[in-house]
Amino acid sequence: MKNLIIFLLVGVFLFSGCSKKTETKETKLEEAKVTTLQDNVSYVTAKILEVNRESETAYKLKILILESTSDESLPNFAVVNDEIFVRPAFILNENGVIDLNDSRNQNLIALSKSQSGEVVKLILKRSLKEGWLIINQSK
Repeated sequence: MKNLIIFLLVGVFLFSGCSKKTETKETKLEEAKVTTLQDNVSYVTAKILEVNRESETAYKLKILILESTSDESLPNFAVVNDEIFVRPAFILNENGVIDLNDSRNQNLIALSKSQSGEVVKLILKRSLKEGWLIINQSK
């Protein structure tokens, strides 16, 4: 008798899941959203932790952000106490070569000669493809 009850319970369980009725649902495919990064500028005071310099125009700095502000109309992605790598964003001339006469480029070249431990004021931009870029060095 006990076996019959177990057999009936198992049978009811198995057959209750079987059905010829199929339910179809329409699924609405949403358009893929492209991730974009808004235009942004961050004004930071930073301590230089490392200088990786191949030349005066090819270098990368590891910095510790001490202070960070931004233009109120643009988002600020620089966070105080973050350690980030930054590299210069030089202005190029019509031939695609770094314009050595441009004052901003001269500031960026001077920055390549910085030493670990120095505190600098930088204008940074976060780029989706290129990471953190130094737009200029402020005084």
